[in-house]
Amino acid sequence: MREALTELELPYVLHTAGKDSPRRQALRELSGATTVPYLVDPNRGVAMGESLDVVRYLFDTYAPPAAP
Repeated sequence: MREALTELELPYVLHTAGKDSPRRQALRELSGATTVPYLVDPNRGVAMGESLDVVRYLFDTYAPPAAP
């Protein structure tokens, strides 16, 4: 996911939520689980997990249109 964000030159804030992280409970409250990655896109009001879905969403939403 970070590679897609970087390739698309999108600014992002990374929060870690490792096993002993105090942020783990916040992740559970936000997503209902503790699996990562988890994307929250405040521009579109979208939140999702699953790496492939997140990467697909980022490119579908933010990639520049292909040249003809």
